[in-house]
Amino acid sequence: MSARIVLSVLAAASLLLGLTSAVQSAREPHELDVGATPGSGDEAGSAPIAAGSGADLVRMVETSLTGARVYDLSFNGDGAAPAFEVKSYRDDKIWNTVVDAATRRIVRSAMVMPASDLHGEDQRSIDEFRRSNMALAEAIEIAEKYGPGRAISAGLHHTGGKLVFVVVVVSGGALKEIVIRPESLKRRGRRGTEYQPADSVSRAPS
Repeated sequence: MSARIVLSVLAAASLLLGLTSAVQSAREPHELDVGATPGSGDEAGSAPIAAGSGADLVRMVETSLTGARVYDLSFNGDGAAPAFEVKSYRDDKIWNTVVDAATRRIVRSAMVMPASDLHGEDQRSIDEFRRSNMALAEAIEIAEKYGPGRAISAGLHHTGGKLVFVVVVVSGGALKEIVIRPESLKRRGRRGTEYQPADSVSRAPS
């Protein structure tokens, strides 16, 4: 998972869990170590983040941008209005949509670059994602059920040379990273009840 995603996850955790401190090592394997306020659990409390499934948020963006496929969801806690940033692929272009975290309403959507401007692993990830039949919303839905919890981050990653979806959920007062392998899902069936995520790493608050 990239450093940008890690920082977004920690920012979201600070708001969702009322953390006084949060430290994350960027080295793999990824393990999120947070210190939560006792009794904070999964509730947002006074944090300006509306309740709801991350999968529904992704589907909302895809509905607003006809033909778009969302491939990245991240939380941005900077500034006065925390928001989710949602990246999608549409008509050979990369789009960025900002969703207000408190109201879950779309603030703006804009085309940010042609997909041909992507390079390296970003280009490879998008190409493989386009060939995959699995939607990011489906991966998030599985992760939120398996967690169980609320997704605050999701995106593309490579492990063992294979494309996977990495979803971070807030579960039981901790952050849990869940890896979804599209190939395994295709082999075992598309019903979430029939599928076990490839990996899950979590760390409860001490």
